[in-house]
Amino acid sequence: MTRFFIRAWFGLHVLPFSMYRLLAFVVSALLAILVFAFGAERRNVTLINLKLCFPESSRAQRLAWTIRHMFLYVRTFLDRAWLWNCTEAQLRERVVISNPERIQAHSPGKSRIFLAPHFLGLDAAWSRLGLEVDMVTMYSNQKNLVLNEVIRQGRERYGDQLLLSRQQGVRPLIQAMKKGRPLYYLPDMDFGEKDSVFVTFFGVEAATVTAVSRLARMLDADVIPVTTMFRGGKYEVTLHSPLSNFPLADDTESTQYLNHCIEKWVKTNLVQYLWLHKRFKTRPPGQTRFY
Repeated sequence: MTRFFIRAWFGLHVLPFSMYRLLAFVVSALLAILVFAFGAERRNVTLINLKLCFPESSRAQRLAWTIRHMFLYVRTFLDRAWLWNCTEAQLRERVVISNPERIQAHSPGKSRIFLAPHFLGLDAAWSRLGLEVDMVTMYSNQKNLVLNEVIRQGRERYGDQLLLSRQQGVRPLIQAMKKGRPLYYLPDMDFGEKDSVFVTFFGVEAATVTAVSRLARMLDADVIPVTTMFRGGKYEVTLHSPLSNFPLADDTESTQYLNHCIEKWVKTNLVQYLWLHKRFKTRPPGQTRFY
């Protein structure tokens, strides 16, 4: 059954792009309504996250954000049909890097970390950057083995990318960075207390991994934030200036600084941030669970 749905999903990429965008809009709208109406857990997680992070907002505003977010989540998921099957020319036309000169703008001899917060277009950014530079990243295995293989192959399609599962640990990642591969790193998921510290995210304590500051210090790496916006059926990737004077004095201070940076980017692109994730699942000792 999974293979059937994947074939149908990937078959969408053969449609003319204008026809695909119309069909994807309709399908995404219908699926978003279904998820909102019947996906109680995901709906509640999103609403809780938005209430925690934007307590001054009204319930009506949070409901509107949630519906728009679910539509965009489905829409950007469907886009992987063409993202992982199109030609290089099509990829360059549909995913635009607003400032490509910054891809190689780093200190000579230093490693690089492309810091990619969980905006919905992060796979588009990964694929587009893959046309310019060979990178390394870490991924979490999916429970469905067929889907896991599809995702892995899709992310390996362009260039010579190195994907490491979290079960492999950080040693092969460090070795790859020492050989010159930039790291494409997603810093803002709740992986539990191990290797994490509690720092605030929009004023709420959140378990946040300290890997970025530790790797930046260990490898003397430039940290270059990458954000992506879905607009009009296409994607715009922005490479920000390398973070100055980073890492800071200690890992906790550095990690808090990163969360504040992510907050600023989220405020300019609110509904395209991954609110479906249980960002505040791990709580400090004695605190009540949110979900």
